Amino acid sequence: MNKPALYHKAHGDLKRDVGQLIAKFSTKLQWRPNGGDTVIDIGTGPGDVSMKYIYPIIPKNVGRMVFSDISLLMLEFFKTHYQIPDKCDLKLLDIETKQPLPSDMEGKFDHLISSLVLHWVPDNRTALGNMYKLLRPEGGDCILVFFSYNSVFQANYMMSLNPKWSQYITDVNQFIAPLQFSKNPTTEFRDMMEDAGFSNISMDTKKTYYRYKDMEEFKESLIPVCGFFDFIPKSRQTEFLDDYVKAFEEVAKESRNLSPEESKCVVVADIIVAYGQKLPTQISLN
Repeated sequence: MNKPALYHKAHGDLKRDVGQLIAKFSTKLQWRPNGGDTVIDIGTGPGDVSMKYIYPIIPKNVGRMVFSDISLLMLEFFKTHYQIPDKCDLKLLDIETKQPLPSDMEGKFDHLISSLVLHWVPDNRTALGNMYKLLRPEGGDCILVFFSYNSVFQANYMMSLNPKWSQYITDVNQFIAPLQFSKNPTTEFRDMMEDAGFSNISMDTKKTYYRYKDMEEFKESLIPVCGFFDFIPKSRQTEFLDDYVKAFEEVAKESRNLSPEESKCVVVADIIVAYGQKLPTQISLN
């Protein structure tokens, strides 16, 4: 996503649901009795979810909080539109990196929160491994909220099969959530968390859909989440959006059994929220 202003403006109902899931699971976070915890937010984006739903659950006596994102554009938007609270920093971070993590971040955090990120990360295993490494050797925990299924990714797949548009989509797997076609996404994701080292995992799911006010608002909301939109020639982008919207309508009809009229201006979503702990590293005395 490279359009922070549009993404910041869009998807209010969806972001509210994500905020409620974060608040619900935040009761599981194991805060230090005397405060001073360190927290990292993975995938801060333009800052709206982070400041409206994540920062309010952080205790006032936190020691340090880092807002991170892979996109400098997103962090610049955040810095411009929000007052950065005391004890908070903004950091550029690719959670999917196969390079060593920054030395001032690896093993430095008590808590990790990530919202609406992992469905954009093709290699969830590497991302989860890096999240585990960000937590302190003394232990820590995380809350992860993401889509296991979303009509954005289904529509992307459908566009890649359409001869009109397939020429502009060189690698559709970049634009499809890793669990989009999974028959049992919660089991698959739990296994990945366990393989990364997490323990005491708990998960919840929510199947829903979101209706947008009108077609103009709907199309505008799709532009920042369509990863290959900028690959479409400008002279054809209006035509593309018309076909893209039709794909969303097909997904809504098939996945939620909506009528043709009910399926207009609708995004379908299956949300997973997961909690996991990194247990203290056992030091060998041999």
